[in-house]
Order: sequence, then structure tokens, then C-alpha cells
Amino acid sequence: MLELSIIKHLNKLKQKKFRKEEKEFVVEGIKGVMDALNSEMEVILVIVDGKLRDEKEFEKIILKAEKKNVQVAFCGRNDIDKIKNTETFPGCLAVIDQLEILADQLDDGPIICLDAIKDPGNLGTIIRTADWFGFKNILLSEDTVDVYNPKTVRSTMGSIFHLKIAKTSNLLKTLEKLKKESEYKIYSLDLKGESHKKMKYEEKVVYIFGSESQGIREGLEKIVDKSYNIAGQGQAESLNVAISAAIVMANLSS
Repeated sequence: MLELSIIKHLNKLKQKKFRKEEKEFVVEGIKGVMDALNSEMEVILVIVDGKLRDEKEFEKIILKAEKKNVQVAFCGRNDIDKIKNTETFPGCLAVIDQLEILADQLDDGPIICLDAIKDPGNLGTIIRTADWFGFKNILLSEDTVDVYNPKTVRSTMGSIFHLKIAKTSNLLKTLEKLKKESEYKIYSLDLKGESHKKMKYEEKVVYIFGSESQGIREGLEKIVDKSYNIAGQGQAESLNVAISAAIVMANLSS
């Protein structure tokens, strides 16, 4: 059985306020935990369902954790309902130190910028899609949903450990700095823009995706170099932002 202090800590990490204070988050599932152990992030604790500890995939996680001197704890049936984030516990989870990255610490190459994205599932899907198409940098506005939200982490399917993700406290100032000091161009998606099919892959570009309801925030237009549009042929009012980002990234990668 797990110590009561561990159960309490895990439940507190479900709250954004506590995640921010402790600078920790939780990932569940074999793939997510193994990706975390293979990443640059510091894994603090791994918890495995005691009944599954001898199964091959869970045994690999235990061995990997022990090799990295990460504490491993085993939970019983009575613990699972108290610690799980999903309806069905996938057998293991890990507590991880949040990695704080500034915009100027992102890798060389294009940047996917997300402005005021509120849905954690959309954010996680965009991160996973960026990983699929080889984009390594994500920049989040100050009012974008917490990247360490359990639903966001789950939706990334481990890709959160493969990319550099920075969050700025002032998106406009950060983009102005990238433009002035690092010579980045700023491209946005807008209903009045050119066809997205004209977009070409460039190393020094920030691609901005805004919320479905409002687009990019007021004030960013003055620093945008080009705007593009994904034209539709049906009657839908708008595209889901994760779908829009996927279309653009697929086009840039082709």
C-alpha cells in the first residue's frame, strides 16, 4: 500500500495551483512513464500496480527507474481509486519535475505559437501533432491552458517529453524580441489571408494559431509579416484549432 502522504500529494497535483507551487506534474501509462524516464526531465517517483510488477512492460519501467535512481513505489487495489486521473488506471504513473523553458532557450528552427488556447485536449493534440511532423518548439501565451494539466499531458501521448515548450508572460513582447533580436518572421492564420497552400517551410518563422472564437489577440497584427487562410467549401463556421494546426504542419512538411 502507498503511504498516505504520497496519496495526498498526488491528489493535490490534480490542481493547477498546487502543480505551480510544487513545480511537478503527473503522467500515467506505460508509454508516458517510459518516455519520461528516457527524457531530460527529472522523474521524482514511479508508482506501479503491485499486481502487475512482474509483467514484462512494467518490469522494464521498474528496471529503468532503478537504473536512474528513481524511487519506485507499489500500490494496491485500494490505492488505485484514490490516485488515478482516468476511469481506468493504466497500471503505472510517474511524478515529474516541471521543466521551465524561456523563449530564448528554444531550439533553432520554426516555432508553433499558441495564443489563448483554452481546451487542454486541443493543446495536447497540437503538441503530439508537432512531434509527428518534426516541429521541436512550442511557444504558449500567458493565457493558454496549463501544459501540465492532466488532460493535456494525456493527449500528448508522451510527446510532451520530445519537444521544447516555453510559456511567456507577455506574448507580444516575446514575439517582438524574437523578431528583432533573432530575425524571426511572424506568420498567422486569418480569414483574410492567402491560401495556406502557399506556405513554405522556413527555419526562422513563428506560426501563430489563435483561439477558434477570437483568433489571435488584438495588437499582434502590427508585427505579423504574413497571414494565411485555410479555405473551406462547406457550411461549418470554423475549424477546430488542433485541426488547423495539423493541416498547416502537414502542408509545411510535404
